[in-house]
Amino acid sequence: MGRMMEDLVLLETAVARPDKQMFVLQFSVGEFDMVVFDPRKASCEVYEIKHSRVAVPQQYRFLVDDEKCARTEHRFGSITARRVLYRGVSFREGAVEYVNVEEYLRGLGEWANEKDNES
Repeated sequence: MGRMMEDLVLLETAVARPDKQMFVLQFSVGEFDMVVFDPRKASCEVYEIKHSRVAVPQQYRFLVDDEKCARTEHRFGSITARRVLYRGVSFREGAVEYVNVEEYLRGLGEWANEKDNES
């Protein structure tokens, strides 16, 4: 179920934000489930995507890993957001946002509308 949710989020994000690049970034140990790279701004957002309804600090360990973040910023610019998408209630824990995946997917339309208004 978790892999299907990751694929769904990647696909829907790519459709809603065509001016960005979306991909999974793998390291020798661990990965970011989704990176949203903005080549025009030289910045990126990093995501963990979990099927769980429960928030656990272990879920965001890679999002706050200094080495992984430094390597990511070296290649893709500054990290502007660190998010865990999951099925629970949205909240912030330090530098990491927990975002309900349904709210995230519904909000993708807002990015598309903002892009249309810029045109």
